[in-house]
Amino acid sequence: MTWLGWESLGSTLTSGPAASSWAPRRLDTFGRAADNTLLHKWFDNGWSGWESLGGILASEPAAVSWDHGRIDVFARGTDSALWHKWYDGDWSGWENLGGVLMSAPAVASWAAGRLDVFARGADGAVWHKWYDGDWSGWESLGGTLTSAPAAVSWSAGRIDVFAAGPSNALVHKWYDGAWSGWESLGGVLASAPAASSWAHGRLDVFAAGTDAVMWHKWYDGAWSGWESLGGVLTTAPAAVSWGPNRIDTFAGGIDSAMWHKWWAPVPTVRLHAKVLTAPTVPITTAVQRMRDVYAGCGLAVQHVSTEILNLPALNDVDVGQCLLGQTTAEQNQLFANRNGVGPNDVVVYFVRSTVPPFNGCASHPPGRPGAVVAQGATQWTLGHEIGHVLGLFHVNDNNRLMTGNGTANITNPPPDLVATECTTMHNSPLTPDI
Repeated sequence: MTWLGWESLGSTLTSGPAASSWAPRRLDTFGRAADNTLLHKWFDNGWSGWESLGGILASEPAAVSWDHGRIDVFARGTDSALWHKWYDGDWSGWENLGGVLMSAPAVASWAAGRLDVFARGADGAVWHKWYDGDWSGWESLGGTLTSAPAAVSWSAGRIDVFAAGPSNALVHKWYDGAWSGWESLGGVLASAPAASSWAHGRLDVFAAGTDAVMWHKWYDGAWSGWESLGGVLTTAPAAVSWGPNRIDTFAGGIDSAMWHKWWAPVPTVRLHAKVLTAPTVPITTAVQRMRDVYAGCGLAVQHVSTEILNLPALNDVDVGQCLLGQTTAEQNQLFANRNGVGPNDVVVYFVRSTVPPFNGCASHPPGRPGAVVAQGATQWTLGHEIGHVLGLFHVNDNNRLMTGNGTANITNPPPDLVATECTTMHNSPLTPDI
């Protein structure tokens, strides 16, 4: 699993966004326009443009989907009441659900026909209103909030509510047959939180920190610490999951556009370094250059491990003609060193030199995918040799990673991988989705 983005989705928002999903590969996002109307943009195997859905919003919107083809959107109106608009084959008008809201609302749904809406009241507490065939009144759930709440459901009968509390720490309250008390989860929030869930027992919470970066904390049996996801946020984030192992987050940027970052399985090369002689180009640099080029094909590179090998007899390794499918006795001996390496992981052996002299060589014994890289190799050699391991061949083009004229002769860095090469790499068993 890898975080991808950020990407700009345009528009000029005057609020934080909202997001919902009714099916895998379907996203609906919402924001407030400069004229305070509701804006809508959706993803359905490609992003739409922005459309206006009217209304006069006095807060960020909130959105949820309870079933395929259904979206419910809420916002605070200029009268401080809760307003509601829904899509069920077509967009409804706006309905007034009353209340006196002092924040944007949050909404969750645990089943078709069920909605739970939350907002901060004039007393600083969380107030709750729900729909289950008909709308309830408002009930107080207590607390002392310093932000709008966030809400999510991971299964029927379960709701988790989050907000910034005293000292701007993240506070949490949940319903599982009855309401819990409030617990503090720490942190220093500079925005309202957002929450999503991609499986039973899984929670992901996001907020802007005092550094304007998006921070992430998750629950999967126990709470994690906080991790930074970068970006420069000028609004609270929004988050949604369309299925297992997928999270999409959105936020306003300094250009007032909506920006998107997502977490998903990505075809990944799992790379292990076995070092007989340290290369002139640091391993971390070579791996980063490999990542830079492979990212253009949507491939990630994990540097899983580094091990020092004391094998002086193999430090100047005989690679013969360096032809794929043909290996020498010394290569067979070297490539037997796969300590801690999975069957579809790739190993690079950093040696002093090859005999005859090459920058690298990707011929390897069956079932032991890997390559050797010589001490004096260039910053692009690692990515080039692993490209061979993934099924690529030489080309006569010095703008491309797989040039057969030597990576020292690359003329327009970073070098290119073309679409057919990307397809070959994606089809390799050595690039599983992780």
